Amino acid sequence: MNILLTALSAKHIHKTLAPWCLKAYCDAHVPGCQVAVQEHTINDNIGTIVTELYEGRPDVVGFSCYIWNIDYVVKVATMLKQYLPDCIIVLGGPEVSFASDCSAYPFADYIVQGAGEAAFANLIREMMAGEMPCGKIIKSWDGVAFSALPSPYTPGYYNSFAEGRMVSIKNQLVYYESSRGCPFSCTYCLTSTFCGVQELPLGRVLADIDDLLQYGATCIKFVDRTFNANRGRALEILRYILALETDCTFHFEVAADLFDAELLQVISAMPARRIQFEIGIQSVNPVTLAEINRRMDVDRALQNIRALVEFENCHIHVDLIAGLPFETMDSFAESVNACMNVRPHMLQLGFLKLLKGTKLRENRHIYGYVFNEFPPYEIFRSGHMGLKDMITLRRIEEVIDKFYNSGVFVHAVNYAIEHVFQGAYSFFAALSDFCRGENLRISQKHAYTLLFRFLCQHMDQAPAAHYIKLDALRFNTSNVLPDAITQHRDKTAENEFRKKIEPKYKNIRVEWFEYDDKTRVFIYDERDEMTKAYKVITLP
Repeated sequence: MNILLTALSAKHIHKTLAPWCLKAYCDAHVPGCQVAVQEHTINDNIGTIVTELYEGRPDVVGFSCYIWNIDYVVKVATMLKQYLPDCIIVLGGPEVSFASDCSAYPFADYIVQGAGEAAFANLIREMMAGEMPCGKIIKSWDGVAFSALPSPYTPGYYNSFAEGRMVSIKNQLVYYESSRGCPFSCTYCLTSTFCGVQELPLGRVLADIDDLLQYGATCIKFVDRTFNANRGRALEILRYILALETDCTFHFEVAADLFDAELLQVISAMPARRIQFEIGIQSVNPVTLAEINRRMDVDRALQNIRALVEFENCHIHVDLIAGLPFETMDSFAESVNACMNVRPHMLQLGFLKLLKGTKLRENRHIYGYVFNEFPPYEIFRSGHMGLKDMITLRRIEEVIDKFYNSGVFVHAVNYAIEHVFQGAYSFFAALSDFCRGENLRISQKHAYTLLFRFLCQHMDQAPAAHYIKLDALRFNTSNVLPDAITQHRDKTAENEFRKKIEPKYKNIRVEWFEYDDKTRVFIYDERDEMTKAYKVITLP
């Protein structure tokens, strides 16, 4: 039997794990079947995808379905069924795991719900024996332990990098699952619908890391829902990563309040960019946190985030979710301010999605939710936030992403937050109003000019020009200074610096800053690994 598992990823840089997990299990437990994996993205031409699937003449095609690819899966699978009407189409993944039947997917012959490795393999085994299941919904096999699943990191997996568009594993984000499930039960999260946590043996995890590095991985993302839920295990893995000689970056999703002194000590010793953390705060409103069943020591979490940032060796990404139960504009502003006070490298302002199978979706009427019933199921109104509020927050999200998360406006933004506005939220809210109707993607010079004009409405021009100039010269080699800011470049001093002070530096700029009467040398031959800021020397 010819089986084809296809992945529709968000980008070619993302190496989808699911089809390789299914293939590894089938290869190990279903002798006689031929399982191949075809990888595409949602940006590829749909006709091309269908053609490539058709040319394989598969007997069975499996699709992994998520909120971000389900529309494309439906289109591809519908066309494929027309081309190959006898081909069995099987859907799996979180987006279809709560369907009561196949009515929403008339092209599908079967839907595998929940963990799919053993269930999909058994389905194939039955089809090979000529025993087609009566029902179209195939439930997961709970009796198969996660630790007993064969590794997806097979020779075929590694060979696929050379066969794919990214050419090499060095160019892709590699996903790694060391545990499955989550110890928490947040009502907005799909993981809360599954009970308990299962872990791979520690020895296997470390061996897998070695293999991935041996094959050249440069970015490994652990997809564990809460990596540090088991502190002792997380400590052992981080210690192992600390001892490695590698340039690879490891990404983890963690709960900030679960870090203890020992974990923080190990993290503080990491080389720059060896690890990075994604931390879900979601809200600091105690009423909201209690309602969504999210257990978190907010003060400790924020304290630990500040400590992680101050280590200056790992990138810290913090998430907030707009629209959670009982969250108002005022309470959400407090969440933004609390997170910004600890200065993470990135603050992601997301919007609540009412995912299929979650308690929050089931109880949506209690909270007055009105939401988009098409993926990704984002709300556009709640009982405590109206449509205008959500539109306001979307504008704020845009300026946070442009002027804070990019990291190249850091001096001007921090000065404005700390000395001009009453907190970060009021700054971002005012800036979003100012930028309404503006295209923030035109150019960096345009963005610096916008920020300068905005700051001049709220503070003296001299400090505004000073911090904008500092940012523009420290993060950009090209001239992106607003035309209204006077330049004081000293090329004579540059030649003197190269000849007598630091001959090793070739690409420099010497600039006098009127505001503090200091001359700075911007050295474009060196930049900080974490911030990507170029080196700056202040001349005596």
